Amino acid sequence: MKKIVVIGGGPAGLLSAIEASKYDVDVLVLESKKGIGITEHCAGLLSIEGLEKIGLNKLPSEIIQNKEIIGAKIFSANGTELVVEKNSNHALVVDRSKFNRYLASIAHDNGIEIRTNSRVKNIHRKSENIELVLGKQAKESRITTKVSILAEGRFPKLNSQVGLSNPDEIIFASQFIIDGIENLDNRYVELYQISKYAPGFFGWIIPIDNSVAKVGIGTRYRPAKKYLRNFINSELLKERFYSAKILREMSGAIPLGSYINRSYTDNILVVGDAAGQTKPTTGGGVILGGIAARIAGEIAAKAIIEENYKKSFLKQYEKRWKKEFARNLFIMKLVRQYLDSLDDKDIDNLLKIFNKPKYKQIFTSKGDVDNQQAIVWKLLTKVELWPFFMKTGLKFIFKKNKW
Repeated sequence: MKKIVVIGGGPAGLLSAIEASKYDVDVLVLESKKGIGITEHCAGLLSIEGLEKIGLNKLPSEIIQNKEIIGAKIFSANGTELVVEKNSNHALVVDRSKFNRYLASIAHDNGIEIRTNSRVKNIHRKSENIELVLGKQAKESRITTKVSILAEGRFPKLNSQVGLSNPDEIIFASQFIIDGIENLDNRYVELYQISKYAPGFFGWIIPIDNSVAKVGIGTRYRPAKKYLRNFINSELLKERFYSAKILREMSGAIPLGSYINRSYTDNILVVGDAAGQTKPTTGGGVILGGIAARIAGEIAAKAIIEENYKKSFLKQYEKRWKKEFARNLFIMKLVRQYLDSLDDKDIDNLLKIFNKPKYKQIFTSKGDVDNQQAIVWKLLTKVELWPFFMKTGLKFIFKKNKW
């Protein structure tokens, strides 16, 4: 019998397994695909501070595609530009496939067994244990374990089988890696809050160097690729992409609704995208999911050591990760809903207001891509912003009642 089985070989699953292995317990990772990191769904923009929080402050150079990011350029439909930046580089662009494989190598070095082609079809409780029923390609048809960490990603199939919920809102994303982009500055991520091309989310250009970038959009509607092509061919961008060439295409989905109602039960913990531990404002999940995953790995290991697999013991996992960032997620959800309630004219006006030096200074001093509540509270203390917020807030309240 395996003491701890992690289902899912993405960052959250691997980080939870790595953390659990530090307590000298037997850990197995089951990955449904034929290899780790064979697909890339994420833009791979990770904050340096966030990486430090999940113990990955020294990534190998071959994983890093761009280490020069100091800020972002945010655009409205009318072309109004807001530049927010830090005094030094604060984020890395990474190759997510290589990043995942790097985590797998750490897991292997820690004595963790990783089995690929091992899709878990069913999960049920057997006495005081958990029994996993695997697909035909797996090494074994059934595996029994004391604790299982569910890290299936954005479309979990096992949560409901153990009485837990799934993330309730999905954003569909499409991304191209494109070469030959004109006027690309590798120090700045570009963000486009334009409802026509990215309804319900935004478009992005994340530079790898001064001519190659990851260009993508998120939207509530399918097919996302159609919206992305319209975005690239828009009046704002078409001249910059006139001679550009698409090198790779990828797609994915992002759970944005909020975290699930409960992320634990007897013998079970849920982490990462499967638990809805993603930032509603940006869709990023590696850092926050990684923080929760490390907590889950620790709690799972302690459950093995203390031979206590009841939810009354495992609930400390949720208590701890919620203390770390649940309030932050709630505020980011409100910010995302507020932005989605604004029309393109409102976004344009908002960027013009924020272009004033006193507000740009707030973004510089308080801005944190992983912890956005500080800047929200700071902006709300500015009385001169209240008329705009009150006017647009009526749209937000009306639309929020529809969500």
